Amino acid sequence: MKKNYENLPYEFLLLINGKPIVGRNFQVKGFNVDSLRSIELKETIDEAAAVIENQFQLKSEAYLWRYYNPYLSQTSEEVDGLKKDVYENEDFFTLQIKVKGRVVAQKIFSGNDYPPKVRYDVDIRSIIPEIIATIQNGLTLKKYTKEYCGYTL
Repeated sequence: MKKNYENLPYEFLLLINGKPIVGRNFQVKGFNVDSLRSIELKETIDEAAAVIENQFQLKSEAYLWRYYNPYLSQTSEEVDGLKKDVYENEDFFTLQIKVKGRVVAQKIFSGNDYPPKVRYDVDIRSIIPEIIATIQNGLTLKKYTKEYCGYTL
């Protein structure tokens, strides 16, 4: 049975350097339209991005421990030769929340905080339900903050 994604107007999309990695359409029961102009929408996208960044951090730790050799001794010249600017060619991840095809929230974070093996072999299938649940919770609150520092959002 083929799913009709036109009935699922909400979407999150993860991109690296403007190229899509993963995107999922989903439903939001009890959607509150006030959420689109609120501080809570910013907090929602920050929480969803934190879930992804936490996954990257866990994969980085596993990767670094896998190749750690406590018996390898290095001279100071070898260590100095390895120093380089990891932000020279920076990779940017972009997380977007879309409602009916329109981007309503976007968060950009650097991928260069993680080893190249981790940032280019992105596999977030295990956390997709958590990302969707975070977004759904943020879009279904009853009360939203629509004014910030005297400005209407």
